[in-house]
Amino acid sequence: YVLDFVERQYEHILDQPEYLFYQAFRALSEDAQCLYIRLSNRKGNFFRIEKIDYAEIKDLHAAKSVLLETGFVAINESLDLDQFGLFTKSELLALFDFLVKDQRKAMMLEELTEVDISSLHAHEEIIELKKIEEVSFIQLLFFGNREGQMTEFVIRDVGNVKIQQLDESKFKPWFETREEALAVMHVSQLKTIVRQAIKLEFPIASFLEDVPWTDWLSHPRANQPTEKLLLEIAYHFEQRGMPEEALSYYVHSKKHPSRERRIRILQKLGREDEAIVLAQEVITDPANASEHVFASDYLNKSGIRISRSMTKMLKDAPTISIEKNGTKSVEQAVLDHYKSLGWDGFHAENFVWRGIFGLVFWEEIFDEDHGSFHHPLQRLPSDLHDATFFASRTTQLSDKLKRFKTRKQWTNHLTSIYSSKKGTANRFVIWHDSLLTQVHCLVSMVPLFALKEVLLEMAKNMKENSTGFPDLFIWKGKRYHFYEVKSPNDHLSAQQLFWISFLKDRKVKADVLRIEYL
Repeated sequence: YVLDFVERQYEHILDQPEYLFYQAFRALSEDAQCLYIRLSNRKGNFFRIEKIDYAEIKDLHAAKSVLLETGFVAINESLDLDQFGLFTKSELLALFDFLVKDQRKAMMLEELTEVDISSLHAHEEIIELKKIEEVSFIQLLFFGNREGQMTEFVIRDVGNVKIQQLDESKFKPWFETREEALAVMHVSQLKTIVRQAIKLEFPIASFLEDVPWTDWLSHPRANQPTEKLLLEIAYHFEQRGMPEEALSYYVHSKKHPSRERRIRILQKLGREDEAIVLAQEVITDPANASEHVFASDYLNKSGIRISRSMTKMLKDAPTISIEKNGTKSVEQAVLDHYKSLGWDGFHAENFVWRGIFGLVFWEEIFDEDHGSFHHPLQRLPSDLHDATFFASRTTQLSDKLKRFKTRKQWTNHLTSIYSSKKGTANRFVIWHDSLLTQVHCLVSMVPLFALKEVLLEMAKNMKENSTGFPDLFIWKGKRYHFYEVKSPNDHLSAQQLFWISFLKDRKVKADVLRIEYL
């Protein structure tokens, strides 16, 4: 299925290496195809032939011979030390008498060298998977990244996950050009190399000199993974006490917390003027609430007064006293306290707000017309965490909300979507038995104009704004309140401050609630 799908969708990208793979694979016997698929979906590139046993492969040795003849696998050719990991500790002790029985297997593997590989090969045949690059590239074209797993088909087909049905005719290729797809492939490969080098404490500066960062960043699909890798590399240099090198990588990334880290480094280097200019830039156009709070604090400490609303909110917060109970969370203890006073309530936090968002905007989330669905296993649009999600759907989302003029219309829509889509995968909706009751409860009390504005604000930045909502929702009759519970040593996060301020500004009853223990 994947081969056929990629061939249809990516005629403009496929080139000689993939077409040669297609031709060779389709010429294999069915048993050989099954064996290669099985091996390519397992971890690692080496396999012990005597441990291979699949019911659908009728003649394993014939399938192995076909794969050998056609170059899809090789036997006992590689000197890669990973082959030792295929054997148990007792098997290694039996093969190599210089190993010490009391050693951990990891220590044994460190003592084995390329010289010992011949003894291993004399003992047993080991298959090495070939044509890995071609398979990886084809899977990249299908999934959009190298992390996609073919087991997604199994999860869907055995019914573990119910996936929203999508119109395949509207699928858009992940990549516009072969260069863009290769850029994503190369970023992913470099990430693996960098992480391995850091793990082994190898210097990484030298082999990063000729990396085409600017070229990779220019491709829409390669931009995000490239920025993430730049942050990893910059943070590595910062941790190693190499601030100038760290700055040279942070400056290429627009992803949070690159500007925060740059401000910190500039301040340590005594370049306060540059740090202040950058902090003021953040205040003008923050990436998220956390970055804004950091820049505000930095400017305050530098003598440039910025309102410190977090400190004021904590100072002005109401306080209640409860007994400390190690068997229950502080949030549950607060709920019990209010219930003893005749209030009802539940732990709302992100669960209910995300649930409302996912149910209200179900059709908009899964609308294929925006070109953000690329294969049938997708559970959410590819632009969900991108600014284009809101930009391309602003009118659509606003028009949907305008349809709901009464609380009854809200609850009817929520109930209808809940009933028709129950169990279908949607990252915002957790199909808990309490969900529908709780979203109805919120809709019955929160001002409708505020509810609409919260959902639109979430849509503007789904990565950041779908978290940080107050812990508890309580009510008594027609009175209600949201509370973000803070125990004596707990701190208010920037995102929690953002949402409490946002709700209060829209006449929603929301506060921080400070706890004192009796």
